[in-house]
This record gives sequence, structure tokens and C-alpha cells, in this order.
Amino acid sequence: MHTLRMPAEWEPHDALWLAMPHDEEEWGAYFQGARQTLRSMVRELAADPGGDATQLLVTEIDPQLEGAQQHIAEYGDIWLRDTGPIFLHASGKELVAAGFAFNGWGDKYDFPGDKKVAAAIARIAGVELHRHALVAEGGSLDCNGAGTFLSTRECLLNSNRNPGMSESQVEAALATALGCQKLIWIDRGLRGDHTDGHIDNLARFVSKTEVFCMSPSGASDPNKDILEEIQAALRAARTAEGEPLQIIAVPSPGALEGPSGLMAASYCNFLITNRCVLAPVFDRAADSEALATLGNLFPDRRIVPIEAYALLTGGGTVHCISQQQPSRPRSGAPGAEAALSKDPVSR
Repeated sequence: MHTLRMPAEWEPHDALWLAMPHDEEEWGAYFQGARQTLRSMVRELAADPGGDATQLLVTEIDPQLEGAQQHIAEYGDIWLRDTGPIFLHASGKELVAAGFAFNGWGDKYDFPGDKKVAAAIARIAGVELHRHALVAEGGSLDCNGAGTFLSTRECLLNSNRNPGMSESQVEAALATALGCQKLIWIDRGLRGDHTDGHIDNLARFVSKTEVFCMSPSGASDPNKDILEEIQAALRAARTAEGEPLQIIAVPSPGALEGPSGLMAASYCNFLITNRCVLAPVFDRAADSEALATLGNLFPDRRIVPIEAYALLTGGGTVHCISQQQPSRPRSGAPGAEAALSKDPVSR
């Protein structure tokens, strides 16, 4: 049996997977804006020598788009964090992938092709895909690379995903699928979040013991009580090795309205790549503090602001639309200690 480890996001990547928006009816007035955001992300990723090799799913090849290897594939929407595979180190010497059951975020959105994406990406990457019955999206999980994970009860214990499952049963399923040794539970997610509380909008490991999260922007913040609950849960938590968490909090963007009402805007939805950190911004005063804090946390990476409003109208931002493919374990492969370093790839 394989010993599995999910690498932390700051560990070296061989590739980063994205998908180009193609459903104009679904995106409406923000269709071109979302496509332009994807193009800008591809350009930024290509700007750094030694950066992530961008693999882009498309419905037709765009000869004008440089900086990404394009793959024609069937996919419904662009949320590869949730529909794509989760790549893992197995037995310290090979790369495999986990594919959880996907039911359209609790039977809310059924886009043709989304249930085929994990297998398609794994096939293109040349990686064996292991299927699991647990209903879970990648955005509902975050890890420190050393066996400690974050998630929410609102998502994984929701009757629209895993009815009747207990916390211990979910924990056992994640141990089998991902090598999870300790799951830190947060109760609920942001208001306006149709994912039912994905953790990548709430709290993110930035080192083995450091967690980035948000504080209320003020008394009128629509998520004031939720953000305070999250910090309290994190303060009480311990890693798999019994270490307390260090909390790094920035003010939230506050209330941000979209075409259908309040949106789940979050500075936690950043993406860590080999050479840069792509960070969502929302034209708010708090943008600068979020960017500066990420710069302090990742001093050897460029911090790249990504105007995220167009993406957010579709339900997520930078992290939600991406899925990293970690580098294959080296000879004498690193174990959990690899997660201690946040340094970019040495070349």
C-alpha cells in the first residue's frame, strides 16, 4: 500500500493547470472579463524563468495565446481546483492523483464535462488516478504538507454532499485518500459563498504552522461573526505534531455586491507558484495590506495582484480556477519535512 503525502502548495511544481472560460451564456456580461483575467494570469506565469509550466484546457486552440501549452478537452466550467485531480506523493518516490466524487457543489451546478476533467488532466499528465467515493472539492481542503489539513463542517458534512457521514468517517476517508493525519475543522464559510464554505476562502497554510486568514473590515463587515469564529477555532487548534498555529490576519474586503447580491470576496484565495504569488484584489483599500502581508510571507516570490471581480461573478477567484501539479519526488524523496521551506525552486 502507498504511503501518501499531499505536498504543500509552496513546494516545487512541475505544472499549473488552468481552463479558459468558454460558456458565454453562463458568464454573461463578464465573459470577456473572465477570459482576459485568464490571459493575464498566463502572461504573468510565463514571465518568470523557472516558473510553473502552464497547462491550459481549451475548447479550441488560440494561436494568439502564448505562454501556455493548450489542450483541447471537454469541461463545463473553469473551477479546476474543485473538478481537477489532487496530486500526491506516493511512497516518497512517485506522483499519483486522487479523484473525489463530484456532484456540482451539492447538486447546484451541473455542467457537462466537469465530471470528466480529473481523469482528463491525469491522463495528459501521465499520472495514475485513484477514485474515491467521498464527495469533496479541492477548494474544501488545505494542507501544510506535513499531514495537517483544514476544512469546514458546512461543506464536507453537508447533507448535499456526504449525508449521514460523521466527522470521524470523513477524517478516515481523507486519511486513506490524501494521507491526512489531522483535520482541523472550521464551522462555516463566508456569506454569499455557493460552495458551502470552501476553506480556500477562509484560511490557508503559508508554512507548516502559519495560517493566513482575515479579520473583519469593520463593524459592518457582513462576515464579522464568521471571521471571528474562524480565528478562535485556529487559536485552539494544533497540528498533527501538536504544534500551535500562528495566525496572520488581514482585513477582509468587506461587502462586495455582484449581479446576484453579496459575493464571497476573499484575500485568502491566492495561488502560490514556483516564482510568484497571484493574489486577488477587489479595488478596496484593504488590497494593499493583503499584498504587503503576502510579500512579507513570501519574500523570494513576486506578489502579483490579479483584478478578480470578473472571476468572482462566476463564484470564485484565483485559487479556485487553478490546480498545481507538484514536482515528482526526487531520489531519496523528501518527506513531510519538505513543507518546512517556503523558498522557491532552486535552479
